[in-house]
Amino acid sequence: MPSPWVSLALAALVAGAATVFATVRGLGAFRAAKRLARETGDAVSAIERSAGEIESRLGTGGGRSEELAAALARLRASRARLGVLLDALGDVRNSLGRVTAFVPRK
Repeated sequence: MPSPWVSLALAALVAGAATVFATVRGLGAFRAAKRLARETGDAVSAIERSAGEIESRLGTGGGRSEELAAALARLRASRARLGVLLDALGDVRNSLGRVTAFVPRK
């Protein structure tokens, strides 16, 4: 019949192995959590930087919209002037075409 000391030693060995196993798994989980926190922290920092840049660009965009409105007004005036000049050029071509219709060509 086995002695109680053998059973006690076997129980201590199993308890020690379970403790080592749990410690190794716990350290792995802790390291994985630290790595995840570091990586997500870097990603969150990058997102915060991007959001700050977007916010600053939007802040300066208010003044740009006024510049854009002024540029569009100048463009409309220039296009209106161009339309008048093109109409005048068409009239001149028509008049010139009537005069040159009677000129003999070689």
